[in-house]
Amino acid sequence: MTDQSTPYPRNWAGYAGKPPAIRLPGNQRLAINLILNLEEGAERNVLDGDDSSEHYLSGFSGLPERTGARHPSSESLFAYGARAGFWRLHRLFEEYKIPVTVFACGQALARNPAIAKVLGQSNHEIAGHGWRWIDYHHFSREDEREHLLRTLDTIHQSTGKPARGWYTGRKSLHTRELVIEAGLLWDSDDYSDDYPWWENGHLIIPYTLLNNDCLYGSSPGWITPDHFYQHLKSTFDCLYREGGAQPSLMTVGLHCRLSGHPGRSEAIREFLNYTSSYPDVWFTTRSSIADLWIQQYRQ
Repeated sequence: MTDQSTPYPRNWAGYAGKPPAIRLPGNQRLAINLILNLEEGAERNVLDGDDSSEHYLSGFSGLPERTGARHPSSESLFAYGARAGFWRLHRLFEEYKIPVTVFACGQALARNPAIAKVLGQSNHEIAGHGWRWIDYHHFSREDEREHLLRTLDTIHQSTGKPARGWYTGRKSLHTRELVIEAGLLWDSDDYSDDYPWWENGHLIIPYTLLNNDCLYGSSPGWITPDHFYQHLKSTFDCLYREGGAQPSLMTVGLHCRLSGHPGRSEAIREFLNYTSSYPDVWFTTRSSIADLWIQQYRQ
């Protein structure tokens, strides 16, 4: 049973159906933030001292984990994201002149200097995503802190841009307090709302695992790019309609090794074509949303 003498640590109420009446620039109806996860080169591999190869979100749903040995297929599936997938998506974002937020693992940036260079020269935002693309649940607080600070330093040194936000994904119970200690403006290690909110003076901008290409190969999930596009379109239609009364935020999560393939990238192109035909849509970064929240709704 729950100890009734201590506060229950979960919040079920949120805004209780009444989020703050935030105004978007130009009184637009909907803010859209595309996230590109840069993880290739930071996944599990015995070459980096891990006990097994990575099979999670490899792009091939039936890929087995291999213990104690390298897995050439896993390595090449991830390498595709860095060698080809990133560049295809980057060209697409440049074509539509859309700034995105890159959730970057520190080791992935360190191993992909060409990507780091082009990100530094772009109008994209870079946020921390852990040093490695691994589960931090069993890390000690000090070891996780060392990884976080090394990631922030690598982002700044390799791109010239200081990170202002963070998303681990497979976080620990220490992650948020470490993010706050590091002086970061926001984190996205939460999925429980449509709107950002303040927690003890720290801004949380919720992420999504539904408007996300991570569902390729999942059951239920996206079987074809059209399935993904139709879901994104339906989400946009709902939020754009609701935005007439209350502006909202739509997040889309992408991965270089998943949506960077030719057929799957077409789902993103279709989504950009569709949404660009509507007025009052603001494509922006997470830190721009954070700045707006601070200006208009500071707790």
